[in-house]
Amino acid sequence: MHQINLSQLDLNLLVVLYALLQERNVTNAGEKIGLSQSATSHALKRLRQVFNDPLLVRSNKGMLLTPCGIELLEPLEKILLDIEQLIQPTVFEPKTAQGTIHLAVSDYATVLILPMVLKEISQQAPQLNIECHHWRSETLDLLRDGAIDLGFGAPNLPETEEFKSQKLFVEDYACVLRADHPIAQTGLTVESYVALPHGFITPANPILSPTKTHVDNVLSNLGVKRRVMLKLPHFLSVPTIVQQTDLIFTSPRRIAMLFAQHTNIAVIEPPIELGQYNYLMIWHQYRDRDPLHIWLRSLITQVAGCI
Repeated sequence: MHQINLSQLDLNLLVVLYALLQERNVTNAGEKIGLSQSATSHALKRLRQVFNDPLLVRSNKGMLLTPCGIELLEPLEKILLDIEQLIQPTVFEPKTAQGTIHLAVSDYATVLILPMVLKEISQQAPQLNIECHHWRSETLDLLRDGAIDLGFGAPNLPETEEFKSQKLFVEDYACVLRADHPIAQTGLTVESYVALPHGFITPANPILSPTKTHVDNVLSNLGVKRRVMLKLPHFLSVPTIVQQTDLIFTSPRRIAMLFAQHTNIAVIEPPIELGQYNYLMIWHQYRDRDPLHIWLRSLITQVAGCI
């Protein structure tokens, strides 16, 4: 077979060639691929020039393939199948998916969201692994580099289309203190609130750690100030500490309610209006159309809707 200049080859001709080699009839081949008889005949003429071979020849029994045509049939079928698979969307099968998903999370997400997500993954994609990392100052860079797949939190994202986000739910605030604390029965006033010793969770991520907290800003606007007796890097020790002290924590409501289900603490309303915030799932734009990530993000969104 003579050498062919691929840059001059119209790949659509390969579809026509495959139909001709299969049907061995110009009219039938044209009908199969939606071309007129004259267009198919013209394509055959061009193919004969490209391959420098008749490809199909007339006989008493109809059109016959030349040795070159016979030689082309099998590899051409494979080539067209490969092209079809290349341009078609990948079908993601959770049951056979393998690998490790890297998440940037705080203990808030690992306690509140992760258990239900893991339950679903173990049932739907049992061969997938999850690795959790602290959300740190460099997490956006790690998302950009592909070292982290998804992040969770309420950061102020850069005003760019580089990062995508999905609101999982709207969160607000509640106060937790020991169940037998006198305030648990009477409720909080601004005066009793600032008189109590406070605990505070300091996020590891500087983006989430302003010099003054949201609570302190609200109190400052009211002309009062609280005493933060204890700063912690995580939520998980809060119930144990609260049960044995007079400390009060102002925390996300969902985790406060979760603690109250399993420990002897009270959840009461703050005496000040603290508003709400969106809790987000965040990823880099290059992951946006990844079939595995689309499936995982959908799963997490469904789980978050039940929390």
